Amino acid sequence: MRRRLDRSPDPDLDQVARIAVGVAEKIRDDDPRLLFDQLTDLCRWHPAKAAQLIMTFAAWFDLDVPVQALWARVHDITGDVPRGAA
Repeated sequence: MRRRLDRSPDPDLDQVARIAVGVAEKIRDDDPRLLFDQLTDLCRWHPAKAAQLIMTFAAWFDLDVPVQALWARVHDITGDVPRGAA
């Protein structure tokens, strides 16, 4: 059975926010590679919902935080230095 591409956005923005919080928890608590695979599938099969999720993160993002502090946060979460870190 083939999967169908779902291009409909989620009408419940509170649900989108709950998913965003869940992603933030998963990246800290679970294997990031597993989360990467789950997000890749979301982008592939539910692109509108993935776009909503990205837009939620962008809206929540604090533009006043220095990039170095963001890289430090990534390091704290993943335990390694990401490529391209300045």
